[in-house]
Formats: sequence, C-alpha cells, structure tokens
Amino acid sequence: MSSHLKIDPQHPAPDAITRAAQLLAEGGLLILPTETVYGIACDPQQPQALQRLQAAKGRDANKPIARLVATPQQVKPLALHWNNGIQALCQAHWPGPLTLVLETAHGWTGFRVPDHPVPIAIATAYGSALALTSANLSGQPDPRTAQQTHDLPADLTLDSGPTADQAIPSTVIKIDRQTIELLRAGALPFPALESLFHQGLST
Repeated sequence: MSSHLKIDPQHPAPDAITRAAQLLAEGGLLILPTETVYGIACDPQQPQALQRLQAAKGRDANKPIARLVATPQQVKPLALHWNNGIQALCQAHWPGPLTLVLETAHGWTGFRVPDHPVPIAIATAYGSALALTSANLSGQPDPRTAQQTHDLPADLTLDSGPTADQAIPSTVIKIDRQTIELLRAGALPFPALESLFHQGLST
C-alpha cells in the first residue's frame, strides 16, 4: 500500500530518511522532491525494482535512467573515464541542475546531484547510486507537487511542498573522453559548461 509522508525540505527528519532508504533496499519505488521537479527513484541494482519503475512511467525499457548520487566520489568508481574537465564541472555545478552522461561498464549513464537536502540525504544514507527520473507518465508535464505524481504506483511519497515555480529541468551533457555534447538544454547554459570543461582539461 502506498504511503504519503510530509517532510521538511530543508531539515528532513532522520527517521523519514531511514524509512526511505529501507524501502529502497527492499526494492520499493520512492517519490521524492528535487530542486527542479518531483522524481521517482529505485535501486538500479535490483532488476525487478527497475522494471517496476519503467512500467510505472510507461517508458521504453531500453531508455536509460539517470543515477542520483550524493557526491562525485560515488561516480568515480563507476565511470570508465574521469578527467580534470569532469572534475571542474562537478566542483562548479554539483549539487545543482546538471546531469553528466558518462561511459560506464553498463553503457552510457547519466549522473546527478540535486541541490536539495532530501535527495542528498537519501543518497548519502543509501551509500550507492539510485535510479532517478521525473515522477510523471512519459510525455506528460513534469510534476511540481507531490499531488501531481498520484498516477504513479510508488510505495512511498515524500512531500516537501511545491518545487520552485520557475524550476527548469537539469541540463544534460555527454562527455566522451575529451569531447562534450549537449543532449538536453536546461537550467545551465551549455556554452559556459563547454568552456569550463575545456579549461579543466588544460589544467
């Protein structure tokens, strides 16, 4: 049965974070706030949970899902290639609305550190990357409130109130060794990211 839990966006209660982490460990689906939109998360190491998430959104099972992490240190062991350009982007824009698509042993994977205490606390408590995507049916508007996520069969919804009125989805960029590519325009302008990446490579 789905549960709905109010949570303080700036000071999330430790028991709520523990409950969320335990649910994820049991293969559950969790709806949670980020600084842009509400997301739905699961443990990507549990195939059944990942299948439930894909089915809940009604999206192609072959379409990759980004990973929620608490720090760049959770990404480094997973990325096949890491350089000073990537490090510069992480230092400047994480936490924040930037998704980095990097090559891993399982293919190209997006990574993000939301600028919001709730997802960071959950990712920290869980200790490993979580699958995270927007908590809406594929093709539908991004959810700004927990109430707009009711169409999804999550096991627990953490409700911290509306996200920012002008919230824009994260900018998604792909980094292949020495090259950087814009996959989706978003909150951060690509020219500035491209410049910072190349500056980092030169150091």
